[in-house]
Amino acid sequence: MKNETNIYDIDGNIIRKAGDNHKFTLEEVEKLVDDLTEKVRQNPDNQVYKVYLDNAHKYLFDMYNHMSTEDIKKRLSFIQDSVQEAKNEATDAEKEQLNAIGEAMEKLKEEYDKEDENERHTEDICALHSGESETDPETAPTGVQE
Repeated sequence: MKNETNIYDIDGNIIRKAGDNHKFTLEEVEKLVDDLTEKVRQNPDNQVYKVYLDNAHKYLFDMYNHMSTEDIKKRLSFIQDSVQEAKNEATDAEKEQLNAIGEAMEKLKEEYDKEDENERHTEDICALHSGESETDPETAPTGVQE
């Protein structure tokens, strides 16, 4: 497909204008997924909306997979803040669910922190073992070879 044509969805809405090289932000793709989810809910027999939603999900997950650890942790903090705001306005049953979500987000954040710590530890080990001998050949016992 060339970048010299307009692209429209099945409703006649323009998706991309000719010559537009706009890269979608994470928030824009999340909103697109939300909008398409609603369209699929309202039109359960429309297979085209389901394909659109599937493609949007794949694109969103690809964006998530290519985020840096730091960006993921920021995102998790944002989600935790949103959960806390929702808890302030929720019923008791909803608060239980939101508490479970908050705990899951905290566990994910801890896992990323552990991963960061392991990466730093691995980098330290690699620096120690940068190819230089740990044994001084002049003081090594005879018969010890590197």
